[in-house]
Order: sequence, then C-alpha cells, then structure tokens
Amino acid sequence: FLYAKRYIMTMLFALIVAVSAVFGQASFEIDNYKCSICVAGVEKASELGTVFNAACKEQFPAFVCDKIHIPDDKLDLINKSARENCEFLNYCPIDESPSIDGGIDIRVTKALGSQGYDKVRISVISNHTVDSSLFTYKKQFKYRWTDKFISSGLVSVKPGEKTSFKIAGQNIDVLVPTQGAGTRGVILADPCFSSQWIFCAYSKTFNMYNHSLELLNAINARDDVSYWQILGDNFYDQEGDLSESWFAGLSAESKGKMFSATPGNHDFWVNSSPKLFVPKDQLGNGFMQFYAQDTLAATEKSPFDFSVNPDKKSDSMAMNLPAASNFFFYNQVGNTGFIGYSGAHPYNSMVSHFQEACSWASANADSIDVLLLLGHWDHEGDGCDSASPVPTVYQELATLTECQPVLSKLRYFMGHKHCNIVTEPNVGFMVGAQGMSDHTECGGAYGIPVVDTTGGRFKVYYFPIAQAKNVNRSDVTTFDNYDAILKCVQDNGVSGCYHLATLWADTPLH
Repeated sequence: FLYAKRYIMTMLFALIVAVSAVFGQASFEIDNYKCSICVAGVEKASELGTVFNAACKEQFPAFVCDKIHIPDDKLDLINKSARENCEFLNYCPIDESPSIDGGIDIRVTKALGSQGYDKVRISVISNHTVDSSLFTYKKQFKYRWTDKFISSGLVSVKPGEKTSFKIAGQNIDVLVPTQGAGTRGVILADPCFSSQWIFCAYSKTFNMYNHSLELLNAINARDDVSYWQILGDNFYDQEGDLSESWFAGLSAESKGKMFSATPGNHDFWVNSSPKLFVPKDQLGNGFMQFYAQDTLAATEKSPFDFSVNPDKKSDSMAMNLPAASNFFFYNQVGNTGFIGYSGAHPYNSMVSHFQEACSWASANADSIDVLLLLGHWDHEGDGCDSASPVPTVYQELATLTECQPVLSKLRYFMGHKHCNIVTEPNVGFMVGAQGMSDHTECGGAYGIPVVDTTGGRFKVYYFPIAQAKNVNRSDVTTFDNYDAILKCVQDNGVSGCYHLATLWADTPLH
C-alpha cells in the first residue's frame, strides 16, 4: 500500500511537469542564452567568413538566431575575439571572467561500494600532474578541458577516525563515519554565480559566489557533516574556468568531505539541449574528469572510459556522450547509501547498472538505513528520454527484483527545475534553486537542504537563505536570512541551527 501511494504521487508529479512543459513553463528562454548563442555564432561567422545571422543558423534553429540582432558592420573579426565582440554588443556581461589560481584542487570521493567501505578515491586537479605514491593514474584531461591534469588513486582509511594525507604541500583530513552510523550531508543542484555562458539571474542579488562558498565552508568546518553533493548543471560551464574558480574557494575542510556529483543537461550541452549543440560543448567529458568520482567505469588502469570520441564526425555529434558508466556510482557514507546516474543516457542502457547497485545495497542492508537515488532531470526533455527522469527511475526500480529488499528505504533528490520544494512527502525532493531563475510559483528562492539520518530518523532540513520577488505570486515575501544562518552555523555547526530551518521530512528509518 505504501509503495502504491508513492507510485501514484510520483506519476502525478510527472504529469504536472509534463503539462508545464507543454504550456511553455519549461520552454527555452532565449534571453538567458544570448551570450552563449552570440559567442558560438560569431565564432562560426569568423570560421565561415559570412554574416552573423547566416552563421548562427548553421548551428541553431532560426527562431533562436532571429532573437539576436548583430549588424554586419558592428563585428570586428580581426581585432576582437568572439566574446569581446559579444561583450561590445551587450550580449555578454563584461568582467565575468573568473579568477583562476592554477593551484592544487583536491577531490575526495567515496569509492564504489563494491570496493569496500574503507576505500576512498583521492584526486588532484591541477595544471600539471602531481607525484605521490597515492596516485596510480596521472594524465592530462582528454577531449575537453585539456588545460587541466588529474592525478588519482584509491586509498584505504579507517572508518570512524580521521586519516591525514599530505599532497603537494597541502594537508587533508578525511573522516569517513563508522559504517551504519547516522550522518548529515548537503545536497544541491543547479548552482550558478556567473553569466559567462548562461544568465545567472540572482548572481548579484544573492551574492552567489561568496555566499555559497562561505556558507558551505562554514557547514563543513565541523564534523557533524560528512558529505556534500551537486546534482547537475554545475556552474553552467562549457570550458571549465567557472568550475575551477568556484572550487578554488573551498576550504580544506570542505575538500576533505565525501563529495558526489551527477551531471545535468548543461554539463553536456551548455545551451541546455542537444538541439542547441555546438562543437565546443564538453558533452560530459570535462565534468567526469573534473569531479573525479569512483564510478562503474573505473578500472585498475584508468578511472574513465574514453571509448567515445566526442569529435567523431556524425549526423548526431550532440549525442557522442561518454559511456553511462562514467557517471554511475553507488556507495555508502555511514547509514546512508547513494545511487547516482546520468539522465542523458537511456534508462534501458543502465538497467544492469541499477541491478548491480541494488544487489550491493541489499547485501549491505543491515548498515544502510536509507538509500538515496541521485540525478538531475525531474522530467523528460533537454536530452533526457521519457524513462530517465529521477521520479521515473524511482518508479522503475520498484520493478527490479534486486531492488525489492531495499525498496522501502529508497528516496530521491533532483534538480533541473530551479525550485527548492518537496515533490513527494518524505520521499522526493527538488533542490535546484541555487542562483538560477524559475518563472513559476516556486521561483526566486535560495536555500540549503541538509539530510540528517541520525537518531533513528530520516530528516531533511531546508534552510531558507533568501527569497527574491516572484512575479507569479503576489503573496511571496522577500527576505534575506543569510547573515543569521551563517553566524549560527559558524557558532554552533549546522546541526545546532535547525531552529532556523524548515522541516521538509521526518520519518523513522527502516
């Protein structure tokens, strides 16, 4: 009965978002994409030696190009880059280039569950490889973001105790909680701070770069939080500079926590969809190397499967995506299990992956009290087929024999729509309001969700940081709680500040 009720609510939510898409609420908003479209169009005009409008239509649908008016005599293809031209014409913001320090960026992710609970993957992203006995893989990025290098390896830690590592002069303390212990973690989606490619509506209103980093670093400064995650559209970044800039602002404590990420549509196609593909799109290649997770693709020789060349000429280059295994992971932190996947890949191509993940979770059911399904898309479209949105996959897992022993423990988190809301009581959560706009009733929000599985209960606390004006609702009151929340977290840790949060979920652990 409980699952039947969940099934009905999941399907109702899917129907609502599908209807919203049909009536335009999820439609392509050209004003948010003018900069990226302009840059791609001017680059094409320079390549072809033709006027902007014709070059633009070589890549994009006519209705997109007709919204960007660039007189031929205004382009300077000799003395200015494409971006400089678009800045001059006011299609791209000026001074949005991120600050890059080129330093050592350390990443700590939980090893794939089958590797054993005491294993983590430690990686360094830098402008050169790093010599260390920790690393078994040291390579330049392949295909995309090739100005970066990765050094990576699996290491053992002692759960329940801090393990210290010194890497290239930096000290990192890694604490994996005891297997089965209650945990806390932060789950976000769709974060932005810059309009370098796609318009970030609240970058300045909410001071997204400084506030997101300052608050996350404050949360991770204490041991009451064990992990944090980003569920796609990570900084709306085509070339990797925005990601590097943001991660450069993380503290050593934040970098030492268990990190996970699932890709979103903008992590494959900067303009949101394969229909608006440009050859420079990273197609997930930069993403999978930058976040350096331990996935199903990992072997002793390489953490990645590079078998798909994104630049192979074909009629469907937009779908030259890396193998789905590069984005699929399952692991455990304390009493919380995770299954993460890419919604850009067909569900039927990943069924065996989900079967493996559920078999692993079922074998560890005595220490996994809650199992979180992590993905990006809340509904089909923008590169996601009808079977791959998170609520739909949640439903599909109920049909797999391997998932039956842990079905009652399953919950899901997602983004894509830029709202922070409960989509299914005690089960489904959307966490995509992190700087981007959403022209619906839940738009204009900014907040941080914290998942808490201590004390024998599954709880989700939502910290409402700020609210901007919402043209769709006259009853929405604007507010800014940032200073109060930050000070409380700095003084007491996030678990000492739940009185400032809204309780999204509270149910006994199974």
